[in-house]
Amino acid sequence: MRKLVQDTLLSWGLPGAGLGLSGHFWLSGQWGQAIAALIGTALLTFLLKVFTKLDPRLDALAEWSVSQLEQSILRLWWRLTGQFQGKYYQALIYRLRDFRVQGLKTKGPFALDLQKVFVPLRVAPESADRVLSSMIQAKDSSSLSIWHFLAAIAQQPSFRHIVILGPPGSGKSTLLEHLTLTYAQNLRRQSPRLIPVLLYLRDVQAAIVAEPPPTLAALIEQQEGIRDLKRSPDWFEIRLKQGKCLVMLDGLDEVANPARRQQISQWCDRQLQRYPTTPFILTSRPFGYRAAPLAQVVTVLEVQPFDLKQMQQFIQNWYLQNELMRRLGKDDPGVRSAAKRQAQDLIQRIQDNATIAAMALNPLLLTMIATVHCYRGALPGRRVELYAEICDVLLGRRQEAKGIADTLTATQKRSVLQVLALNRMRKQARSFTPLQGSLLIQKQLVAVAGTELSPEDFLRQVENVSGLLVEQESGKYEFAHKSFQEYLAAVQVKESNQELLLARHIGDVWWEETIRLYAAQSDASYLIWTALQRSTVAAWTLAYDCLEEGLSVEDGRVRRELEDTLAAGLHSSDPAIFKLAVEVKLQRRLKKLLRIDGYTEIDMSYITCAEYQLFADEFFADERRLGHSFGENYPLNRRTSYRLIPGTANQPIVGVGSRDAEKFCEWLTQRSSNLGDVYLESGTAVFVGEHRFRLPALSEVEAYPVSTQISTRAIGCWCRDLDKLPSPTPQEEPVFVLKGIRVVRTKVKSSAL
Repeated sequence: MRKLVQDTLLSWGLPGAGLGLSGHFWLSGQWGQAIAALIGTALLTFLLKVFTKLDPRLDALAEWSVSQLEQSILRLWWRLTGQFQGKYYQALIYRLRDFRVQGLKTKGPFALDLQKVFVPLRVAPESADRVLSSMIQAKDSSSLSIWHFLAAIAQQPSFRHIVILGPPGSGKSTLLEHLTLTYAQNLRRQSPRLIPVLLYLRDVQAAIVAEPPPTLAALIEQQEGIRDLKRSPDWFEIRLKQGKCLVMLDGLDEVANPARRQQISQWCDRQLQRYPTTPFILTSRPFGYRAAPLAQVVTVLEVQPFDLKQMQQFIQNWYLQNELMRRLGKDDPGVRSAAKRQAQDLIQRIQDNATIAAMALNPLLLTMIATVHCYRGALPGRRVELYAEICDVLLGRRQEAKGIADTLTATQKRSVLQVLALNRMRKQARSFTPLQGSLLIQKQLVAVAGTELSPEDFLRQVENVSGLLVEQESGKYEFAHKSFQEYLAAVQVKESNQELLLARHIGDVWWEETIRLYAAQSDASYLIWTALQRSTVAAWTLAYDCLEEGLSVEDGRVRRELEDTLAAGLHSSDPAIFKLAVEVKLQRRLKKLLRIDGYTEIDMSYITCAEYQLFADEFFADERRLGHSFGENYPLNRRTSYRLIPGTANQPIVGVGSRDAEKFCEWLTQRSSNLGDVYLESGTAVFVGEHRFRLPALSEVEAYPVSTQISTRAIGCWCRDLDKLPSPTPQEEPVFVLKGIRVVRTKVKSSAL
């Protein structure tokens, strides 16, 4: 793409810019400069075209020239559009060009370029019928960006007034800053050329509610950085009435006082009526907007979480910019290789941890994860530190960075929420009413804040400002992500010395993550020993998790006993012990699936012989069907009732038929209720994340390959659409000689049992 832009600018942009610059000098009476610019443009264009054809290595010179040309065009554009506008745009660039993470304690030493780190966010309308058929292909409304809506204003006037909703950290503010920079730098030529105006409602709320309230134009002119610039009277008023501006109002939800938020919403409505042809974008958290909606807004968009590709793109951009700044702007293959290596390490660590992968779909949390990974080395073994960092940001430092006053520190607020989180874990529930929450936290809140802050106000502040608590439905609150509840409960258990409480719940899936996060802060020996005594799949699986994530395992005998247990069980002749060991192996596999998007995960290795043996033992009733299902390449001993040959338990299963591979997925689906997340909610059993297993599509296999090999022969795998593979010619080897099994898990919406 860059090459195409370069060639286009050399062919048309450079001569056009040169003529424009010459014309500007000529009209200004600077005839000598006009002639010099004209001659210089012609000479430079000729030399660059000739040299780049003669020597491709001079492409770098051409690219540098194009870069300089872009800057020259930008400066000329500012001159031609007026001195004030040029200075205004430059002030915007100076203020917004750095990628900011408000409140993050662990910060990098460099200010990164926002435009080079930013990944375009996907937005989706609340009602799919608001999407023009010409805007998208295949009716995929979740793949749209804000630019689709801005470009379609002429065809759909309702897109002129847009509200963008999203949870804390979803990138709403960064999106508006990206739009502002893009327009200020004149980088988006496919959309209407507009003058960007960005106002943070939390900063201007006092001015808006004053009597009499200002007009939008007057409010803009009061802003720092604009007051000192010389401009003609009513400069903004005229352009707002002409529809030449893009007005962006950020953070309606950050106006904490409900009555004031309603006032500001009404003021925004009046401005939309005053300037009906001007495009407006307002951002808010969903709850903040629902309580004070704008009557003049028809189009409401929702920010979509990152998918896997966006997550990877952000990390790659982030590490490349860090490495370039670290090397003082030096850009060569070595620098890019180092950045790629670090990015791939983080991507792999995220993909290997399902809980962190779910959090990494949020841009703010992903930025925190990347920063911690780069400067603290805290992933994945010390992910408990990551939770601590994120909670501190959400509860305190982010508000401090935004200038939002607070009466309690992040540590004090966390101590109150720990009590609430542990109670919710004990009750095996996530939601609570304001009255329930107030009663639970009252004692600890008085201990840290006295009587100055009521429990109701505390919960409301945490919900409105930090987003760590959310209102899922009217009168029902819960932690924004279950992992926050589990982390805070684990901290409370540690601080109150209640390890025995966790030991009693080993084997209970509801407590698994809390136990792991506790082990990450303590000696895990006792919990591992207790788990081994249970001799259940859930208990043994948890024991291995605690070994991997535990802060320490001081009892060496416990460590050795655990490590020997699974290895011995996979080769045991006792069917009960073998089944238990394989169940643990399968359970651990399914916890490490690679998340592709919010609903799909893929296995990054092949199903082993031991796991297929478990399937065959349960699914096939007689030896005749059992023998047929294994295929001729399966390493079993037919003289011993089709049992595994010793030493083959961990080898990939190959040679099975396609129908049996599909049956394996059906079997996993039937067992998924034993592998999911089941808990009690108000006395009712609820199954969260009902799963369906299937074979991967060919496109998924190609996008996420497995490097496992048998000897020198690559293993293929059965796919739902394997028939799409090209047929080999008689002279060619088959595409795959051996076929194994990989699985994909898809998630459907939660449902009550």
